[in-house]
Amino acid sequence: MILLIENRKYPLRFLLYFEWLLLGIIICSETFASFFSLASSLPRIPLLNLFCLLIFGIIGLKLPSQNKLNKVIYTGFEFVLIVLASMVGGILIVPLLYLVLIARNCLIFEGITRSIVSSLAMIFALVTQLYRAKYINMVQPLAMNQQLGLVLLVSVLILGISTVFMQMAVNAIAQEFESRQKLAVANDQLREYALRIEELATVQERNRIARDIHDSVGHALTVSNLHLEAALKLWQTDPEEATEFLMEAKQLGSNALKEVRQSIATLRVDPLVGLSLSDAIANLVEEFKRSSGILTILEINLQSI
Repeated sequence: MILLIENRKYPLRFLLYFEWLLLGIIICSETFASFFSLASSLPRIPLLNLFCLLIFGIIGLKLPSQNKLNKVIYTGFEFVLIVLASMVGGILIVPLLYLVLIARNCLIFEGITRSIVSSLAMIFALVTQLYRAKYINMVQPLAMNQQLGLVLLVSVLILGISTVFMQMAVNAIAQEFESRQKLAVANDQLREYALRIEELATVQERNRIARDIHDSVGHALTVSNLHLEAALKLWQTDPEEATEFLMEAKQLGSNALKEVRQSIATLRVDPLVGLSLSDAIANLVEEFKRSSGILTILEINLQSI
């Protein structure tokens, strides 16, 4: 039973429970009418009515969803059960049965087919009421206790159905609101996790760049120091060789400084944020000049843009 409920195509579970409530009300009305003889003028077969209600409720546990022929056969069988119970069995509160059929129809069919089935349900309900109208002249006046019982039954049914439906509707809305809140909290948590991951990746990247700077600069300084020591030793005996060592040491220092500048530029989040287009271009050109040592001349004319 639970598996069938889980497979039910109702978008809201309370609709299924409300359908069972309507069927339960019809069964109670049948029992109540038989006990107080409220519908003795109608041709009634209570056992047939209960059998039709049982089958009608069971087939509602699994709605057809794919094959169109199965949908038509399913809906036609529903009509047969209702007509059999109303015309032959004399079941009471027939509109509630057609209300359940219309609710199922809204989940089975779409578009024009849904409208056609709903219209047929209303027509069948009207025909049933007209069919029963011929028994009006045969109805004897009800006794006072029967009238009181009938009024009490109708009042309780109207109030009970309205109350239960309102409570279920409010519960469904509250559950949807709670689900939306949980979804919002989950989205905030995911956003926070994404920011943390981004920050962690940034920290790891900066640590890697810092290690690269340390390794490259340390290597350059070590080699440069060796060149300087060699230049000092050769300065008196071989000035030309010492000059070459000094030039190589200078080149190593320039390369190390260039790598440090590039690494620092990489560590910046976005150095061009807040700058105009001309300032951003000038900044990039100046950065290129410092890193490459190439003399550049910049002319900007943005009037035609």
